[in-house]
Amino acid sequence: MPSPSPGRTPWARRVVAPLLVLLVSFSTACQSTAEPSASPERLSRDDARVTLASHPVPTRTTIHRVFGRLPDARRKAVRKQVGAVVDRWWEAAYLGGAYPRSSFPSAFPGFTDAAEARARGDKALLTNRTGGPRIDSVTARKRSVVVDIIATGGQARTVTAHVLLRFDTTGSKTGTTTVRGRLFLTRKRGAWRIFGYDLAKGAR
Repeated sequence: MPSPSPGRTPWARRVVAPLLVLLVSFSTACQSTAEPSASPERLSRDDARVTLASHPVPTRTTIHRVFGRLPDARRKAVRKQVGAVVDRWWEAAYLGGAYPRSSFPSAFPGFTDAAEARARGDKALLTNRTGGPRIDSVTARKRSVVVDIIATGGQARTVTAHVLLRFDTTGSKTGTTTVRGRLFLTRKRGAWRIFGYDLAKGAR
């Protein structure tokens, strides 16, 4: 990997390659048999946003494309459920808890067991662990989740969530951090769970 240019903050990235290959292959197969939705779904005021009491900046969750046939009611349910999964991770990994802190023992709610095991080795990327001891407070500035759905038989099977979280920190570590990339989700034991990720984190 080339060294970052002077004056630029390096970005950390982690890709779960085998899962990406599987998802892309599945997506391509579905595109060949069903047309994607023609335009992004219109959102209602109530279910397009999820607000956590401790961080009043709302999360905007939208559907970008649906591959296959999926009734509107199920699209809305998937959007709300996936948005809630992402929010719980953001709260546990970056926004919630008392700072300064260096411990993030429950940072991955909504991850499958295998994905959580990998994520624990990526805590520098997937949590505030490295900067936590130098942070006094965290304030969310932007929270966005854009969802692509693969559906078969009238049911959502897998989801790619394109996520963007931007937050400010105070303390000896003052600045703005952006976390962006993709989360890959599937339904397991009746709930949406994150089974892979392709994320980057940077600060300025």
